[in-house]
Amino acid sequence: MSERSRAVIFGDDAESYERHRPTYPPEAIDYINALVSWGEALEIGAGTGKATVDLVGPDRKVTCLEPSPEMARVLRAKDLAGVRVVESTFETFGTADDTFDLIVAAQAWHWVDRSTAYDRAYRVLRPGGALALMWNIPSDRYSEFEDVYARHAPHLLAEQDQRIKRRDSHEWGEDMAVAGFVEIDGLTHEWTVDLGPAEYRALYGTYSDHMMLPASTRQALLEELEVAVASRGSMALHYTTKVFSGKAAGG
Repeated sequence: MSERSRAVIFGDDAESYERHRPTYPPEAIDYINALVSWGEALEIGAGTGKATVDLVGPDRKVTCLEPSPEMARVLRAKDLAGVRVVESTFETFGTADDTFDLIVAAQAWHWVDRSTAYDRAYRVLRPGGALALMWNIPSDRYSEFEDVYARHAPHLLAEQDQRIKRRDSHEWGEDMAVAGFVEIDGLTHEWTVDLGPAEYRALYGTYSDHMMLPASTRQALLEELEVAVASRGSMALHYTTKVFSGKAAGG
């Protein structure tokens, strides 16, 4: 399966993604909102709106780009005031320069075309506008149950997708600087959630690498993970939420 297919595979079970993926901590949303006083924002790869719901507010308009029709449908069903959902990638979305005060990508920027996305983001931002790239990054997703993965999907123990590997990378800031962004900064916030066996299974079932497995393999893997968590009672998952930000000059 291609990288682009992996980027939109979440739509195969958009409802599960909406129910089981975590939201973003208030500290991260507050950081983004403090970057710039904004009235019009562009959200890239909005998915089911896990970040969108916290961005909307009075006198704010958000254009949400989401290439998966199924994910876009879940987002539209929320009927959020001031939100327009467009089924498009950032690369194919047509918009004029100097249009937005803020561009946000939550759990999505690693899927854009790195060779063009920063320059395009800079152009469509108004002078002084901000770009904010945000991820919830789970620490050490698989090694806790390495024996389970070794039996069912050993290749998942070593992430091969370079886009995924860059989520926790300083390269985002370097790429912003090359494109002309200034005031490059960031936020790191750590937090923990405790999941029961069924919750753990459901969450892991939303990961793209798990969704790409043959159905029988995926089911066997998730079932054994659920049993393993049940033997402990619950499982604490540790997350680091990272926001990388930069501003267009001027303003």
